[in-house]
Amino acid sequence: MRFKQPCFRVFLLLVAIGSATDSRAADFNDVVRPLLEQRCTKCHGGGKKVEGEVNFKQIVTAGQFLKGPELINRMIDALDANDMPPEGEPELDEKTRARLVASLRTLLRKATAGKTVKRNQIRRLNRFQYNNVVKDLFQLKLDVFKLSEKLMTRDDSYLHPESGKMPDKVNVASLSLNPKPGLSKVKAFPKDLRASHGFDNQANQLTLSPLLLDAFLRLSISIVNSPEFNGQNVGIWNDFFKEPAAGADRRAEVRRRLEPFMKIAFRGSVVSETIDRYTAYTIAKMEKGLSFTDSMKKVASAVLSSPLFLYRSSAAAGMQAQLELASNLSFYLWASCPDAELLDLAERGELAKPDVLNKTIERMFADPKIERFLDTFPSQWMQLENVMAATPDPEKNRFFSLDKKNPAGLQMVLEPLLLFDAVFIEDRPIIELISPQFSYRSDLLTAWYTTDLKPPSMDEARIVEENRGRVEKIKALETSINTARKELGDLDKAMVDPIGRGVVKIDLSPGQAKWEADQAKTVAETVTLSPWHRIGPFFGEASRDAAHAKAFLDPKKIDLHAKHGDLKWQEAKNYVDGKLHYFKIDLNCATYLYRTLRADAARQIDVLLGTDDGFKLWLNGALVYEINAKRSLAPDMERVRLNLAKGENKLLLKVVNGTSRYGFYFKVPPRPGGLPQQVAAALRADADSRTPQQKDALAGHYLSIASELTQVRQKLAANKVALSNTLKQLEVDLKNAPRPQDLAAHKEAAQRKFDEEMRNKLHSRTFQRVPASDPRFGGVITNAAMLTMTSGPKRTHPIARGAWLIEVIFNDPPAPPPNDVPPLNEDAGDKNLTIREKFAVHRKNPTCAGCHSKLDPLGFALENYDITGRWRDKYENGLDVDASGKLLRKYEFDGIVRFKESLTKEKHRFARAFTAHMLRFALARELIAADSIALDEIVAKTEKENFKLKSIVREVILSKEFIGLQN
Repeated sequence: MRFKQPCFRVFLLLVAIGSATDSRAADFNDVVRPLLEQRCTKCHGGGKKVEGEVNFKQIVTAGQFLKGPELINRMIDALDANDMPPEGEPELDEKTRARLVASLRTLLRKATAGKTVKRNQIRRLNRFQYNNVVKDLFQLKLDVFKLSEKLMTRDDSYLHPESGKMPDKVNVASLSLNPKPGLSKVKAFPKDLRASHGFDNQANQLTLSPLLLDAFLRLSISIVNSPEFNGQNVGIWNDFFKEPAAGADRRAEVRRRLEPFMKIAFRGSVVSETIDRYTAYTIAKMEKGLSFTDSMKKVASAVLSSPLFLYRSSAAAGMQAQLELASNLSFYLWASCPDAELLDLAERGELAKPDVLNKTIERMFADPKIERFLDTFPSQWMQLENVMAATPDPEKNRFFSLDKKNPAGLQMVLEPLLLFDAVFIEDRPIIELISPQFSYRSDLLTAWYTTDLKPPSMDEARIVEENRGRVEKIKALETSINTARKELGDLDKAMVDPIGRGVVKIDLSPGQAKWEADQAKTVAETVTLSPWHRIGPFFGEASRDAAHAKAFLDPKKIDLHAKHGDLKWQEAKNYVDGKLHYFKIDLNCATYLYRTLRADAARQIDVLLGTDDGFKLWLNGALVYEINAKRSLAPDMERVRLNLAKGENKLLLKVVNGTSRYGFYFKVPPRPGGLPQQVAAALRADADSRTPQQKDALAGHYLSIASELTQVRQKLAANKVALSNTLKQLEVDLKNAPRPQDLAAHKEAAQRKFDEEMRNKLHSRTFQRVPASDPRFGGVITNAAMLTMTSGPKRTHPIARGAWLIEVIFNDPPAPPPNDVPPLNEDAGDKNLTIREKFAVHRKNPTCAGCHSKLDPLGFALENYDITGRWRDKYENGLDVDASGKLLRKYEFDGIVRFKESLTKEKHRFARAFTAHMLRFALARELIAADSIALDEIVAKTEKENFKLKSIVREVILSKEFIGLQN
């Protein structure tokens, strides 16, 4: 409920003037009422339209005034925030303002005295609480389902160190976009609705529709039936689900196990009748043939489906009130059910005793489950879940989503959460959340805040000079390689003919004449082989064996001109001795090969054969060797000795195939001193009748073997080896030599390298504690997470940032804009104007000016930060950023540094706002005017400890609003 600011502020000024008398009624009747009628009722009760839904004309007596504690509370807030008097009106001096606020607070106490705070209605467990209760109840090692609401996962256990000091280096990650899986095949219920501020534990939001009730029933069954719900993952398996020893009284055993289990699940002692009913249900399942373990699973899911498990409700008094306190404590600090110790203290009526309660709070602070408080309150207080939906324009900040599965927001959100962890663990004053002495940053965030996110700048002159050197080196290597290759060619020629290439001068005639005479006898023993002829393949047989046995040709009558059906003999000059020769794939067939061997005298020779598959070999029509086998072709598979007659000898080879491809191999091992056929033929001719070609053949052959040239050739060979090695190294050097790059390519390479470095940074899980050397950054106000989530895709939103500050830091959320005010189109208008200049036009509307006078200074104080929280001095249009303003109408600032300094001077105001958020979270309901008194008391007590975080949490618990929840 709002009312027009100017008239209301005049009213407050007049109230201050009339506050001198001690009598509240007299003040109202003699001073306040006449001034209301004279100055305020024109807008608030005197005309046809009542501004702000407040009619001061109806407030006639002090009693009527005291009936509106909410209005009194709003008056106090407006005065305390310096919203009144409005701009343009004379300011109240601080003494008058302080006296007026104190008087109104006294009236507020009187207005709320004796009134019972509305009890929390019944409410169910939210998703996070449900997960934790089930985990604690069964001592589960896994979450029940994925928890995207958990924004930080801690790899290190640092929440309860004995030193009370946060480590300088921690490993954390945000898995919110890809949460760890829970139990498989579990049917989780949807995420809970959030209250207007962002807390998900508010009672008025945690209702239970029929559809949601059905979801809870299906969920309870799916949990105990999950494949991972077993002895490895369930800590109470042996004590609760395991089959008892043979001969045990099953009914007694079931009841014994159910009693402590149900006490934790239902958060208090359970009457015998209820335990008996659940026991009977379990025994009935066993009697129907279900195993003990499966029957206990059935009863466990029944417990999880009970309203006593799903719901929390208020208690009247006595032990039930103590049990409610135990639940309130555990759900506040642990987001789960009370443990056995809490329940025991409650049942004994000890828990609410101040000394016991204080010791309990310290125990709960030190318990690892305190992580759940740190998983909920800070992220919801700062509304950090919104950063997961941020989508900055990639053209303006491409690195935010360089890795779409790991956007920068996942690291940004960790910085303020780690700061909150540190302030809690080290029990620091909460003002350090705004102006800390340190921050926790990853490599990514360090680069984000301190660099321009660009590759190192290029030295173009250096690159040009470097390219020139690279070109020269490549050219020199290419010249050296060409020279080496030419020299190798010359060496090859010199190796062939050292005399002709001028390497040495030697007359080889005497040596050649002697060699020719010595070779006469050897030549007489030479065997000459003709080229191969081939015919085939021959088909028509059903198997390899049949093809091997059948004579497709008469080996004694070989006629190379005869035809055999459609087949005829063909010369096969490509069949070279000593190599493997394959035929095409044919099945169950045979191919014949024929050649002649001419011997100058009768003699024996060995031949080496190989075939795929078997073969037969005839010499001069007589079978001399055969193999019938399935095998693969290889060299030198058989050695066969042939007895050659003087003159021409006929050799016939039959190669047989079964399946796949087939072929043959044939080789005559060289005899010592063997000569090429052309040389041997020349030696057989008489020396006087040799042709020029024969003479050249003899001279060329002797040149290649002349012993007179052995030393020369050895030296040339050594030179060739050395030069070949040099050439290989030159070629390697050329291949590895850096190539010249133009500037564009160089920039692209540098950018690719930088992108890869940034991509690696996006995956970092290590955060380092660093001193707050630059006051522009750090704290919950000036971190990239908050600044990104309060920006649009293309530009900053000062109003969104101002609204975040006024709601989160000052706990004074603005009212929605009136329906008759058109929304501000910040993208419209002259592009040469700054955002501030565009807003100046909007603020001329009197209806808008009231809220904007509060929001604009806050939002524009952050204008030096772009859409992802990086510093800027100018807008894209080149205009300077103006981040000056006035905080609370009393602190001038010229930028964010002085703005934060001003905030720290208002630590009492921040402490009260922060405590209000904490109290709302603890009570799980929206605060009312009566809670303002409790806030003042908590703030007064914690001010003595400089508003340390744990002291605020502790005093919230010790407040009558918290302890009195059950009263």
